Amino acid sequence: MIDKILVNANIFSMKQAIISSFANTTRLKLLICLKSGSKNVTELIANCGLSQSAVSQHLEKLRAAGLVTGVRDGREIVYRLRSQKSGELAKSLLNFAKEVDKK
Repeated sequence: MIDKILVNANIFSMKQAIISSFANTTRLKLLICLKSGSKNVTELIANCGLSQSAVSQHLEKLRAAGLVTGVRDGREIVYRLRSQKSGELAKSLLNFAKEVDKK
C-alpha cells in the first residue's frame, strides 16, 4: 500500500508542470484558443486578448510542460496542441468553474 502511494506521488511530481498549466487562467485561455487549430503569436494575441509578452511567456511554459509544440513557418512560429485532449480538458475546467460560480 505504501509503495502504491509513493508511486502515485512520483507520478504527480513528474507531471507538476502539466498540472500547474491547467491551474493558470492565462494558460487555460491559450489552450482553449489552440483547441480550434494551429495559430501564430499574432493570432493568439488577437483571439485571446493577451499581450505579446504574456503570450510568449506562457507559451514557453506550455512547451516546457509538453502541452504545445511550435513549428517555424518563415519568420514566425506556429503553435499547436500536442494532444486535443489538453484543449478539451481546459474547456471542461473552465465550464466546471463557471458552473461552480453559479451556485
